[in-house]
Amino acid sequence: MKHIANFFYETGLLGRLRRTGFYFAGVTDPETIAAHSHRASVIAYVLAKMEKADAAKCALMCMLHDIPEARTGDGNKVAARYIKFGEAEAKAFNDQIENLPDEVKNDFRKIYAEFEDRKSKEAIVAKDADLLECALEAREHVENGFKAAQGWIDRINTSLATESAKKLMAEIEKTKPDEWYIGLKVEKVR
Repeated sequence: MKHIANFFYETGLLGRLRRTGFYFAGVTDPETIAAHSHRASVIAYVLAKMEKADAAKCALMCMLHDIPEARTGDGNKVAARYIKFGEAEAKAFNDQIENLPDEVKNDFRKIYAEFEDRKSKEAIVAKDADLLECALEAREHVENGFKAAQGWIDRINTSLATESAKKLMAEIEKTKPDEWYIGLKVEKVR
């Protein structure tokens, strides 16, 4: 039981660790790894339904894909020029889950490996969800004056694989991040 409790504490660290790539765009307070994984998981579920893939599996892939970053930190594209994050993260992930119950450990290993291989429909959908989440954050940063974050959106536009993700990306680009709450505010304050 202690190993499981420790795993839960370790995954909690993701709620305090920041994603590092947007620092290069001047962003001083980027989202946490946990916030990224959470929104990516929600996107993965919806995108999977749109693409007729296993939605729970896609969401689980996004939920698990960044757990190794509790040990490796968030590997941005500049650091990736010097560090093989894929290898380091795979080792960290296997070490992290080593003492979990066999059924959980085996499920997690299969899901993580499938996501990394990017061969199944679910892995492709989950990766598109991961990218769409980055695009949403980049769009939020652009709207807040960090114009260099547009580069993320431009690269993501060329990386999406599914038709549904491409359509969602077009909508993300023309939708302002604050539109969702327009009309929801109470007009009169007492």
